[in-house]
Amino acid sequence: MYNGLFINSNQSAVIAETNLQNTNNQLGQALNELSSGLKITGAWVNPAGYEIAQGLNATGLGITQATANANNGNSLINIASGALSTIQGMLGTMQTLATNAANGTNSTQNLQALNSEFTQLASEITQIASSTSFNGLSLLTGGTSPSTIGVNNFTFQIGTNSDTTTSQISVSIQGVEAKYLGLTSGSNVVSSLNNVNLVGSTTDNTSALVALSAVQNAINQVSGISGQLGSYQNRVTQILTNLQTEGTNTSAAYNNIMDVNFAKETAQYTLLSTLAQSGEAMLSQASTVNQGLLNLVRAI
Repeated sequence: MYNGLFINSNQSAVIAETNLQNTNNQLGQALNELSSGLKITGAWVNPAGYEIAQGLNATGLGITQATANANNGNSLINIASGALSTIQGMLGTMQTLATNAANGTNSTQNLQALNSEFTQLASEITQIASSTSFNGLSLLTGGTSPSTIGVNNFTFQIGTNSDTTTSQISVSIQGVEAKYLGLTSGSNVVSSLNNVNLVGSTTDNTSALVALSAVQNAINQVSGISGQLGSYQNRVTQILTNLQTEGTNTSAAYNNIMDVNFAKETAQYTLLSTLAQSGEAMLSQASTVNQGLLNLVRAI
């Protein structure tokens, strides 16, 4: 408590000035928060909160990229699946051609026409497999050896840490060029034939039956690859759902720490503005206290 009047000091003015300065500091911080939209405008405001928020922000950025990675992986699988669906339809047509050729009512001319379409479809399958790609990466091609089925391997980084078990998905797609489906010369299925074709003779349809068997095997093979891609796609879709949930929760936690509550901060700003005005008035009043001391001096 302050009592008395002293010529060398004015404690009332000092106290009023100190209170006004504190109010102005708080008012400045309130203005900073309202203008930036941030509750923590720098590490000095809340060191612990700032550190936690930056960790959450880094995690959020990682989740955003992991989501993009998973979406790219999903797109890659979709492209491969679409091409396989087209190839499956072509194999169905080849099966129809082989079934027709196996019938004994066809002339040599008929068989030649059926065989021409059959071999063209086999070549087109290889063309589709060779041209199917994502971002320059071939998806359905194999190697150069017809005796060893080529496999295309891809790894999707779908997590925010280096643990390959939980943060990565490995996808393998078998090559489906005609040679890997047993539809060209030198393939495992029909290595004894000069080519898989439908031409035998009008009395002997052995080639057509061998071709029909090869096509049926190819259909089963492509169906298996498509089913495997479907499993990958389901997994990636589930991961995307989890990443979305995790990203939403991480963003909410970050915003809860960093973002200003405008309703609360506006009310605080109004209060501080009033206190600042009151402080200025009281400082002005405190500055006149020493006038009483001068009156005493004049009375001597």
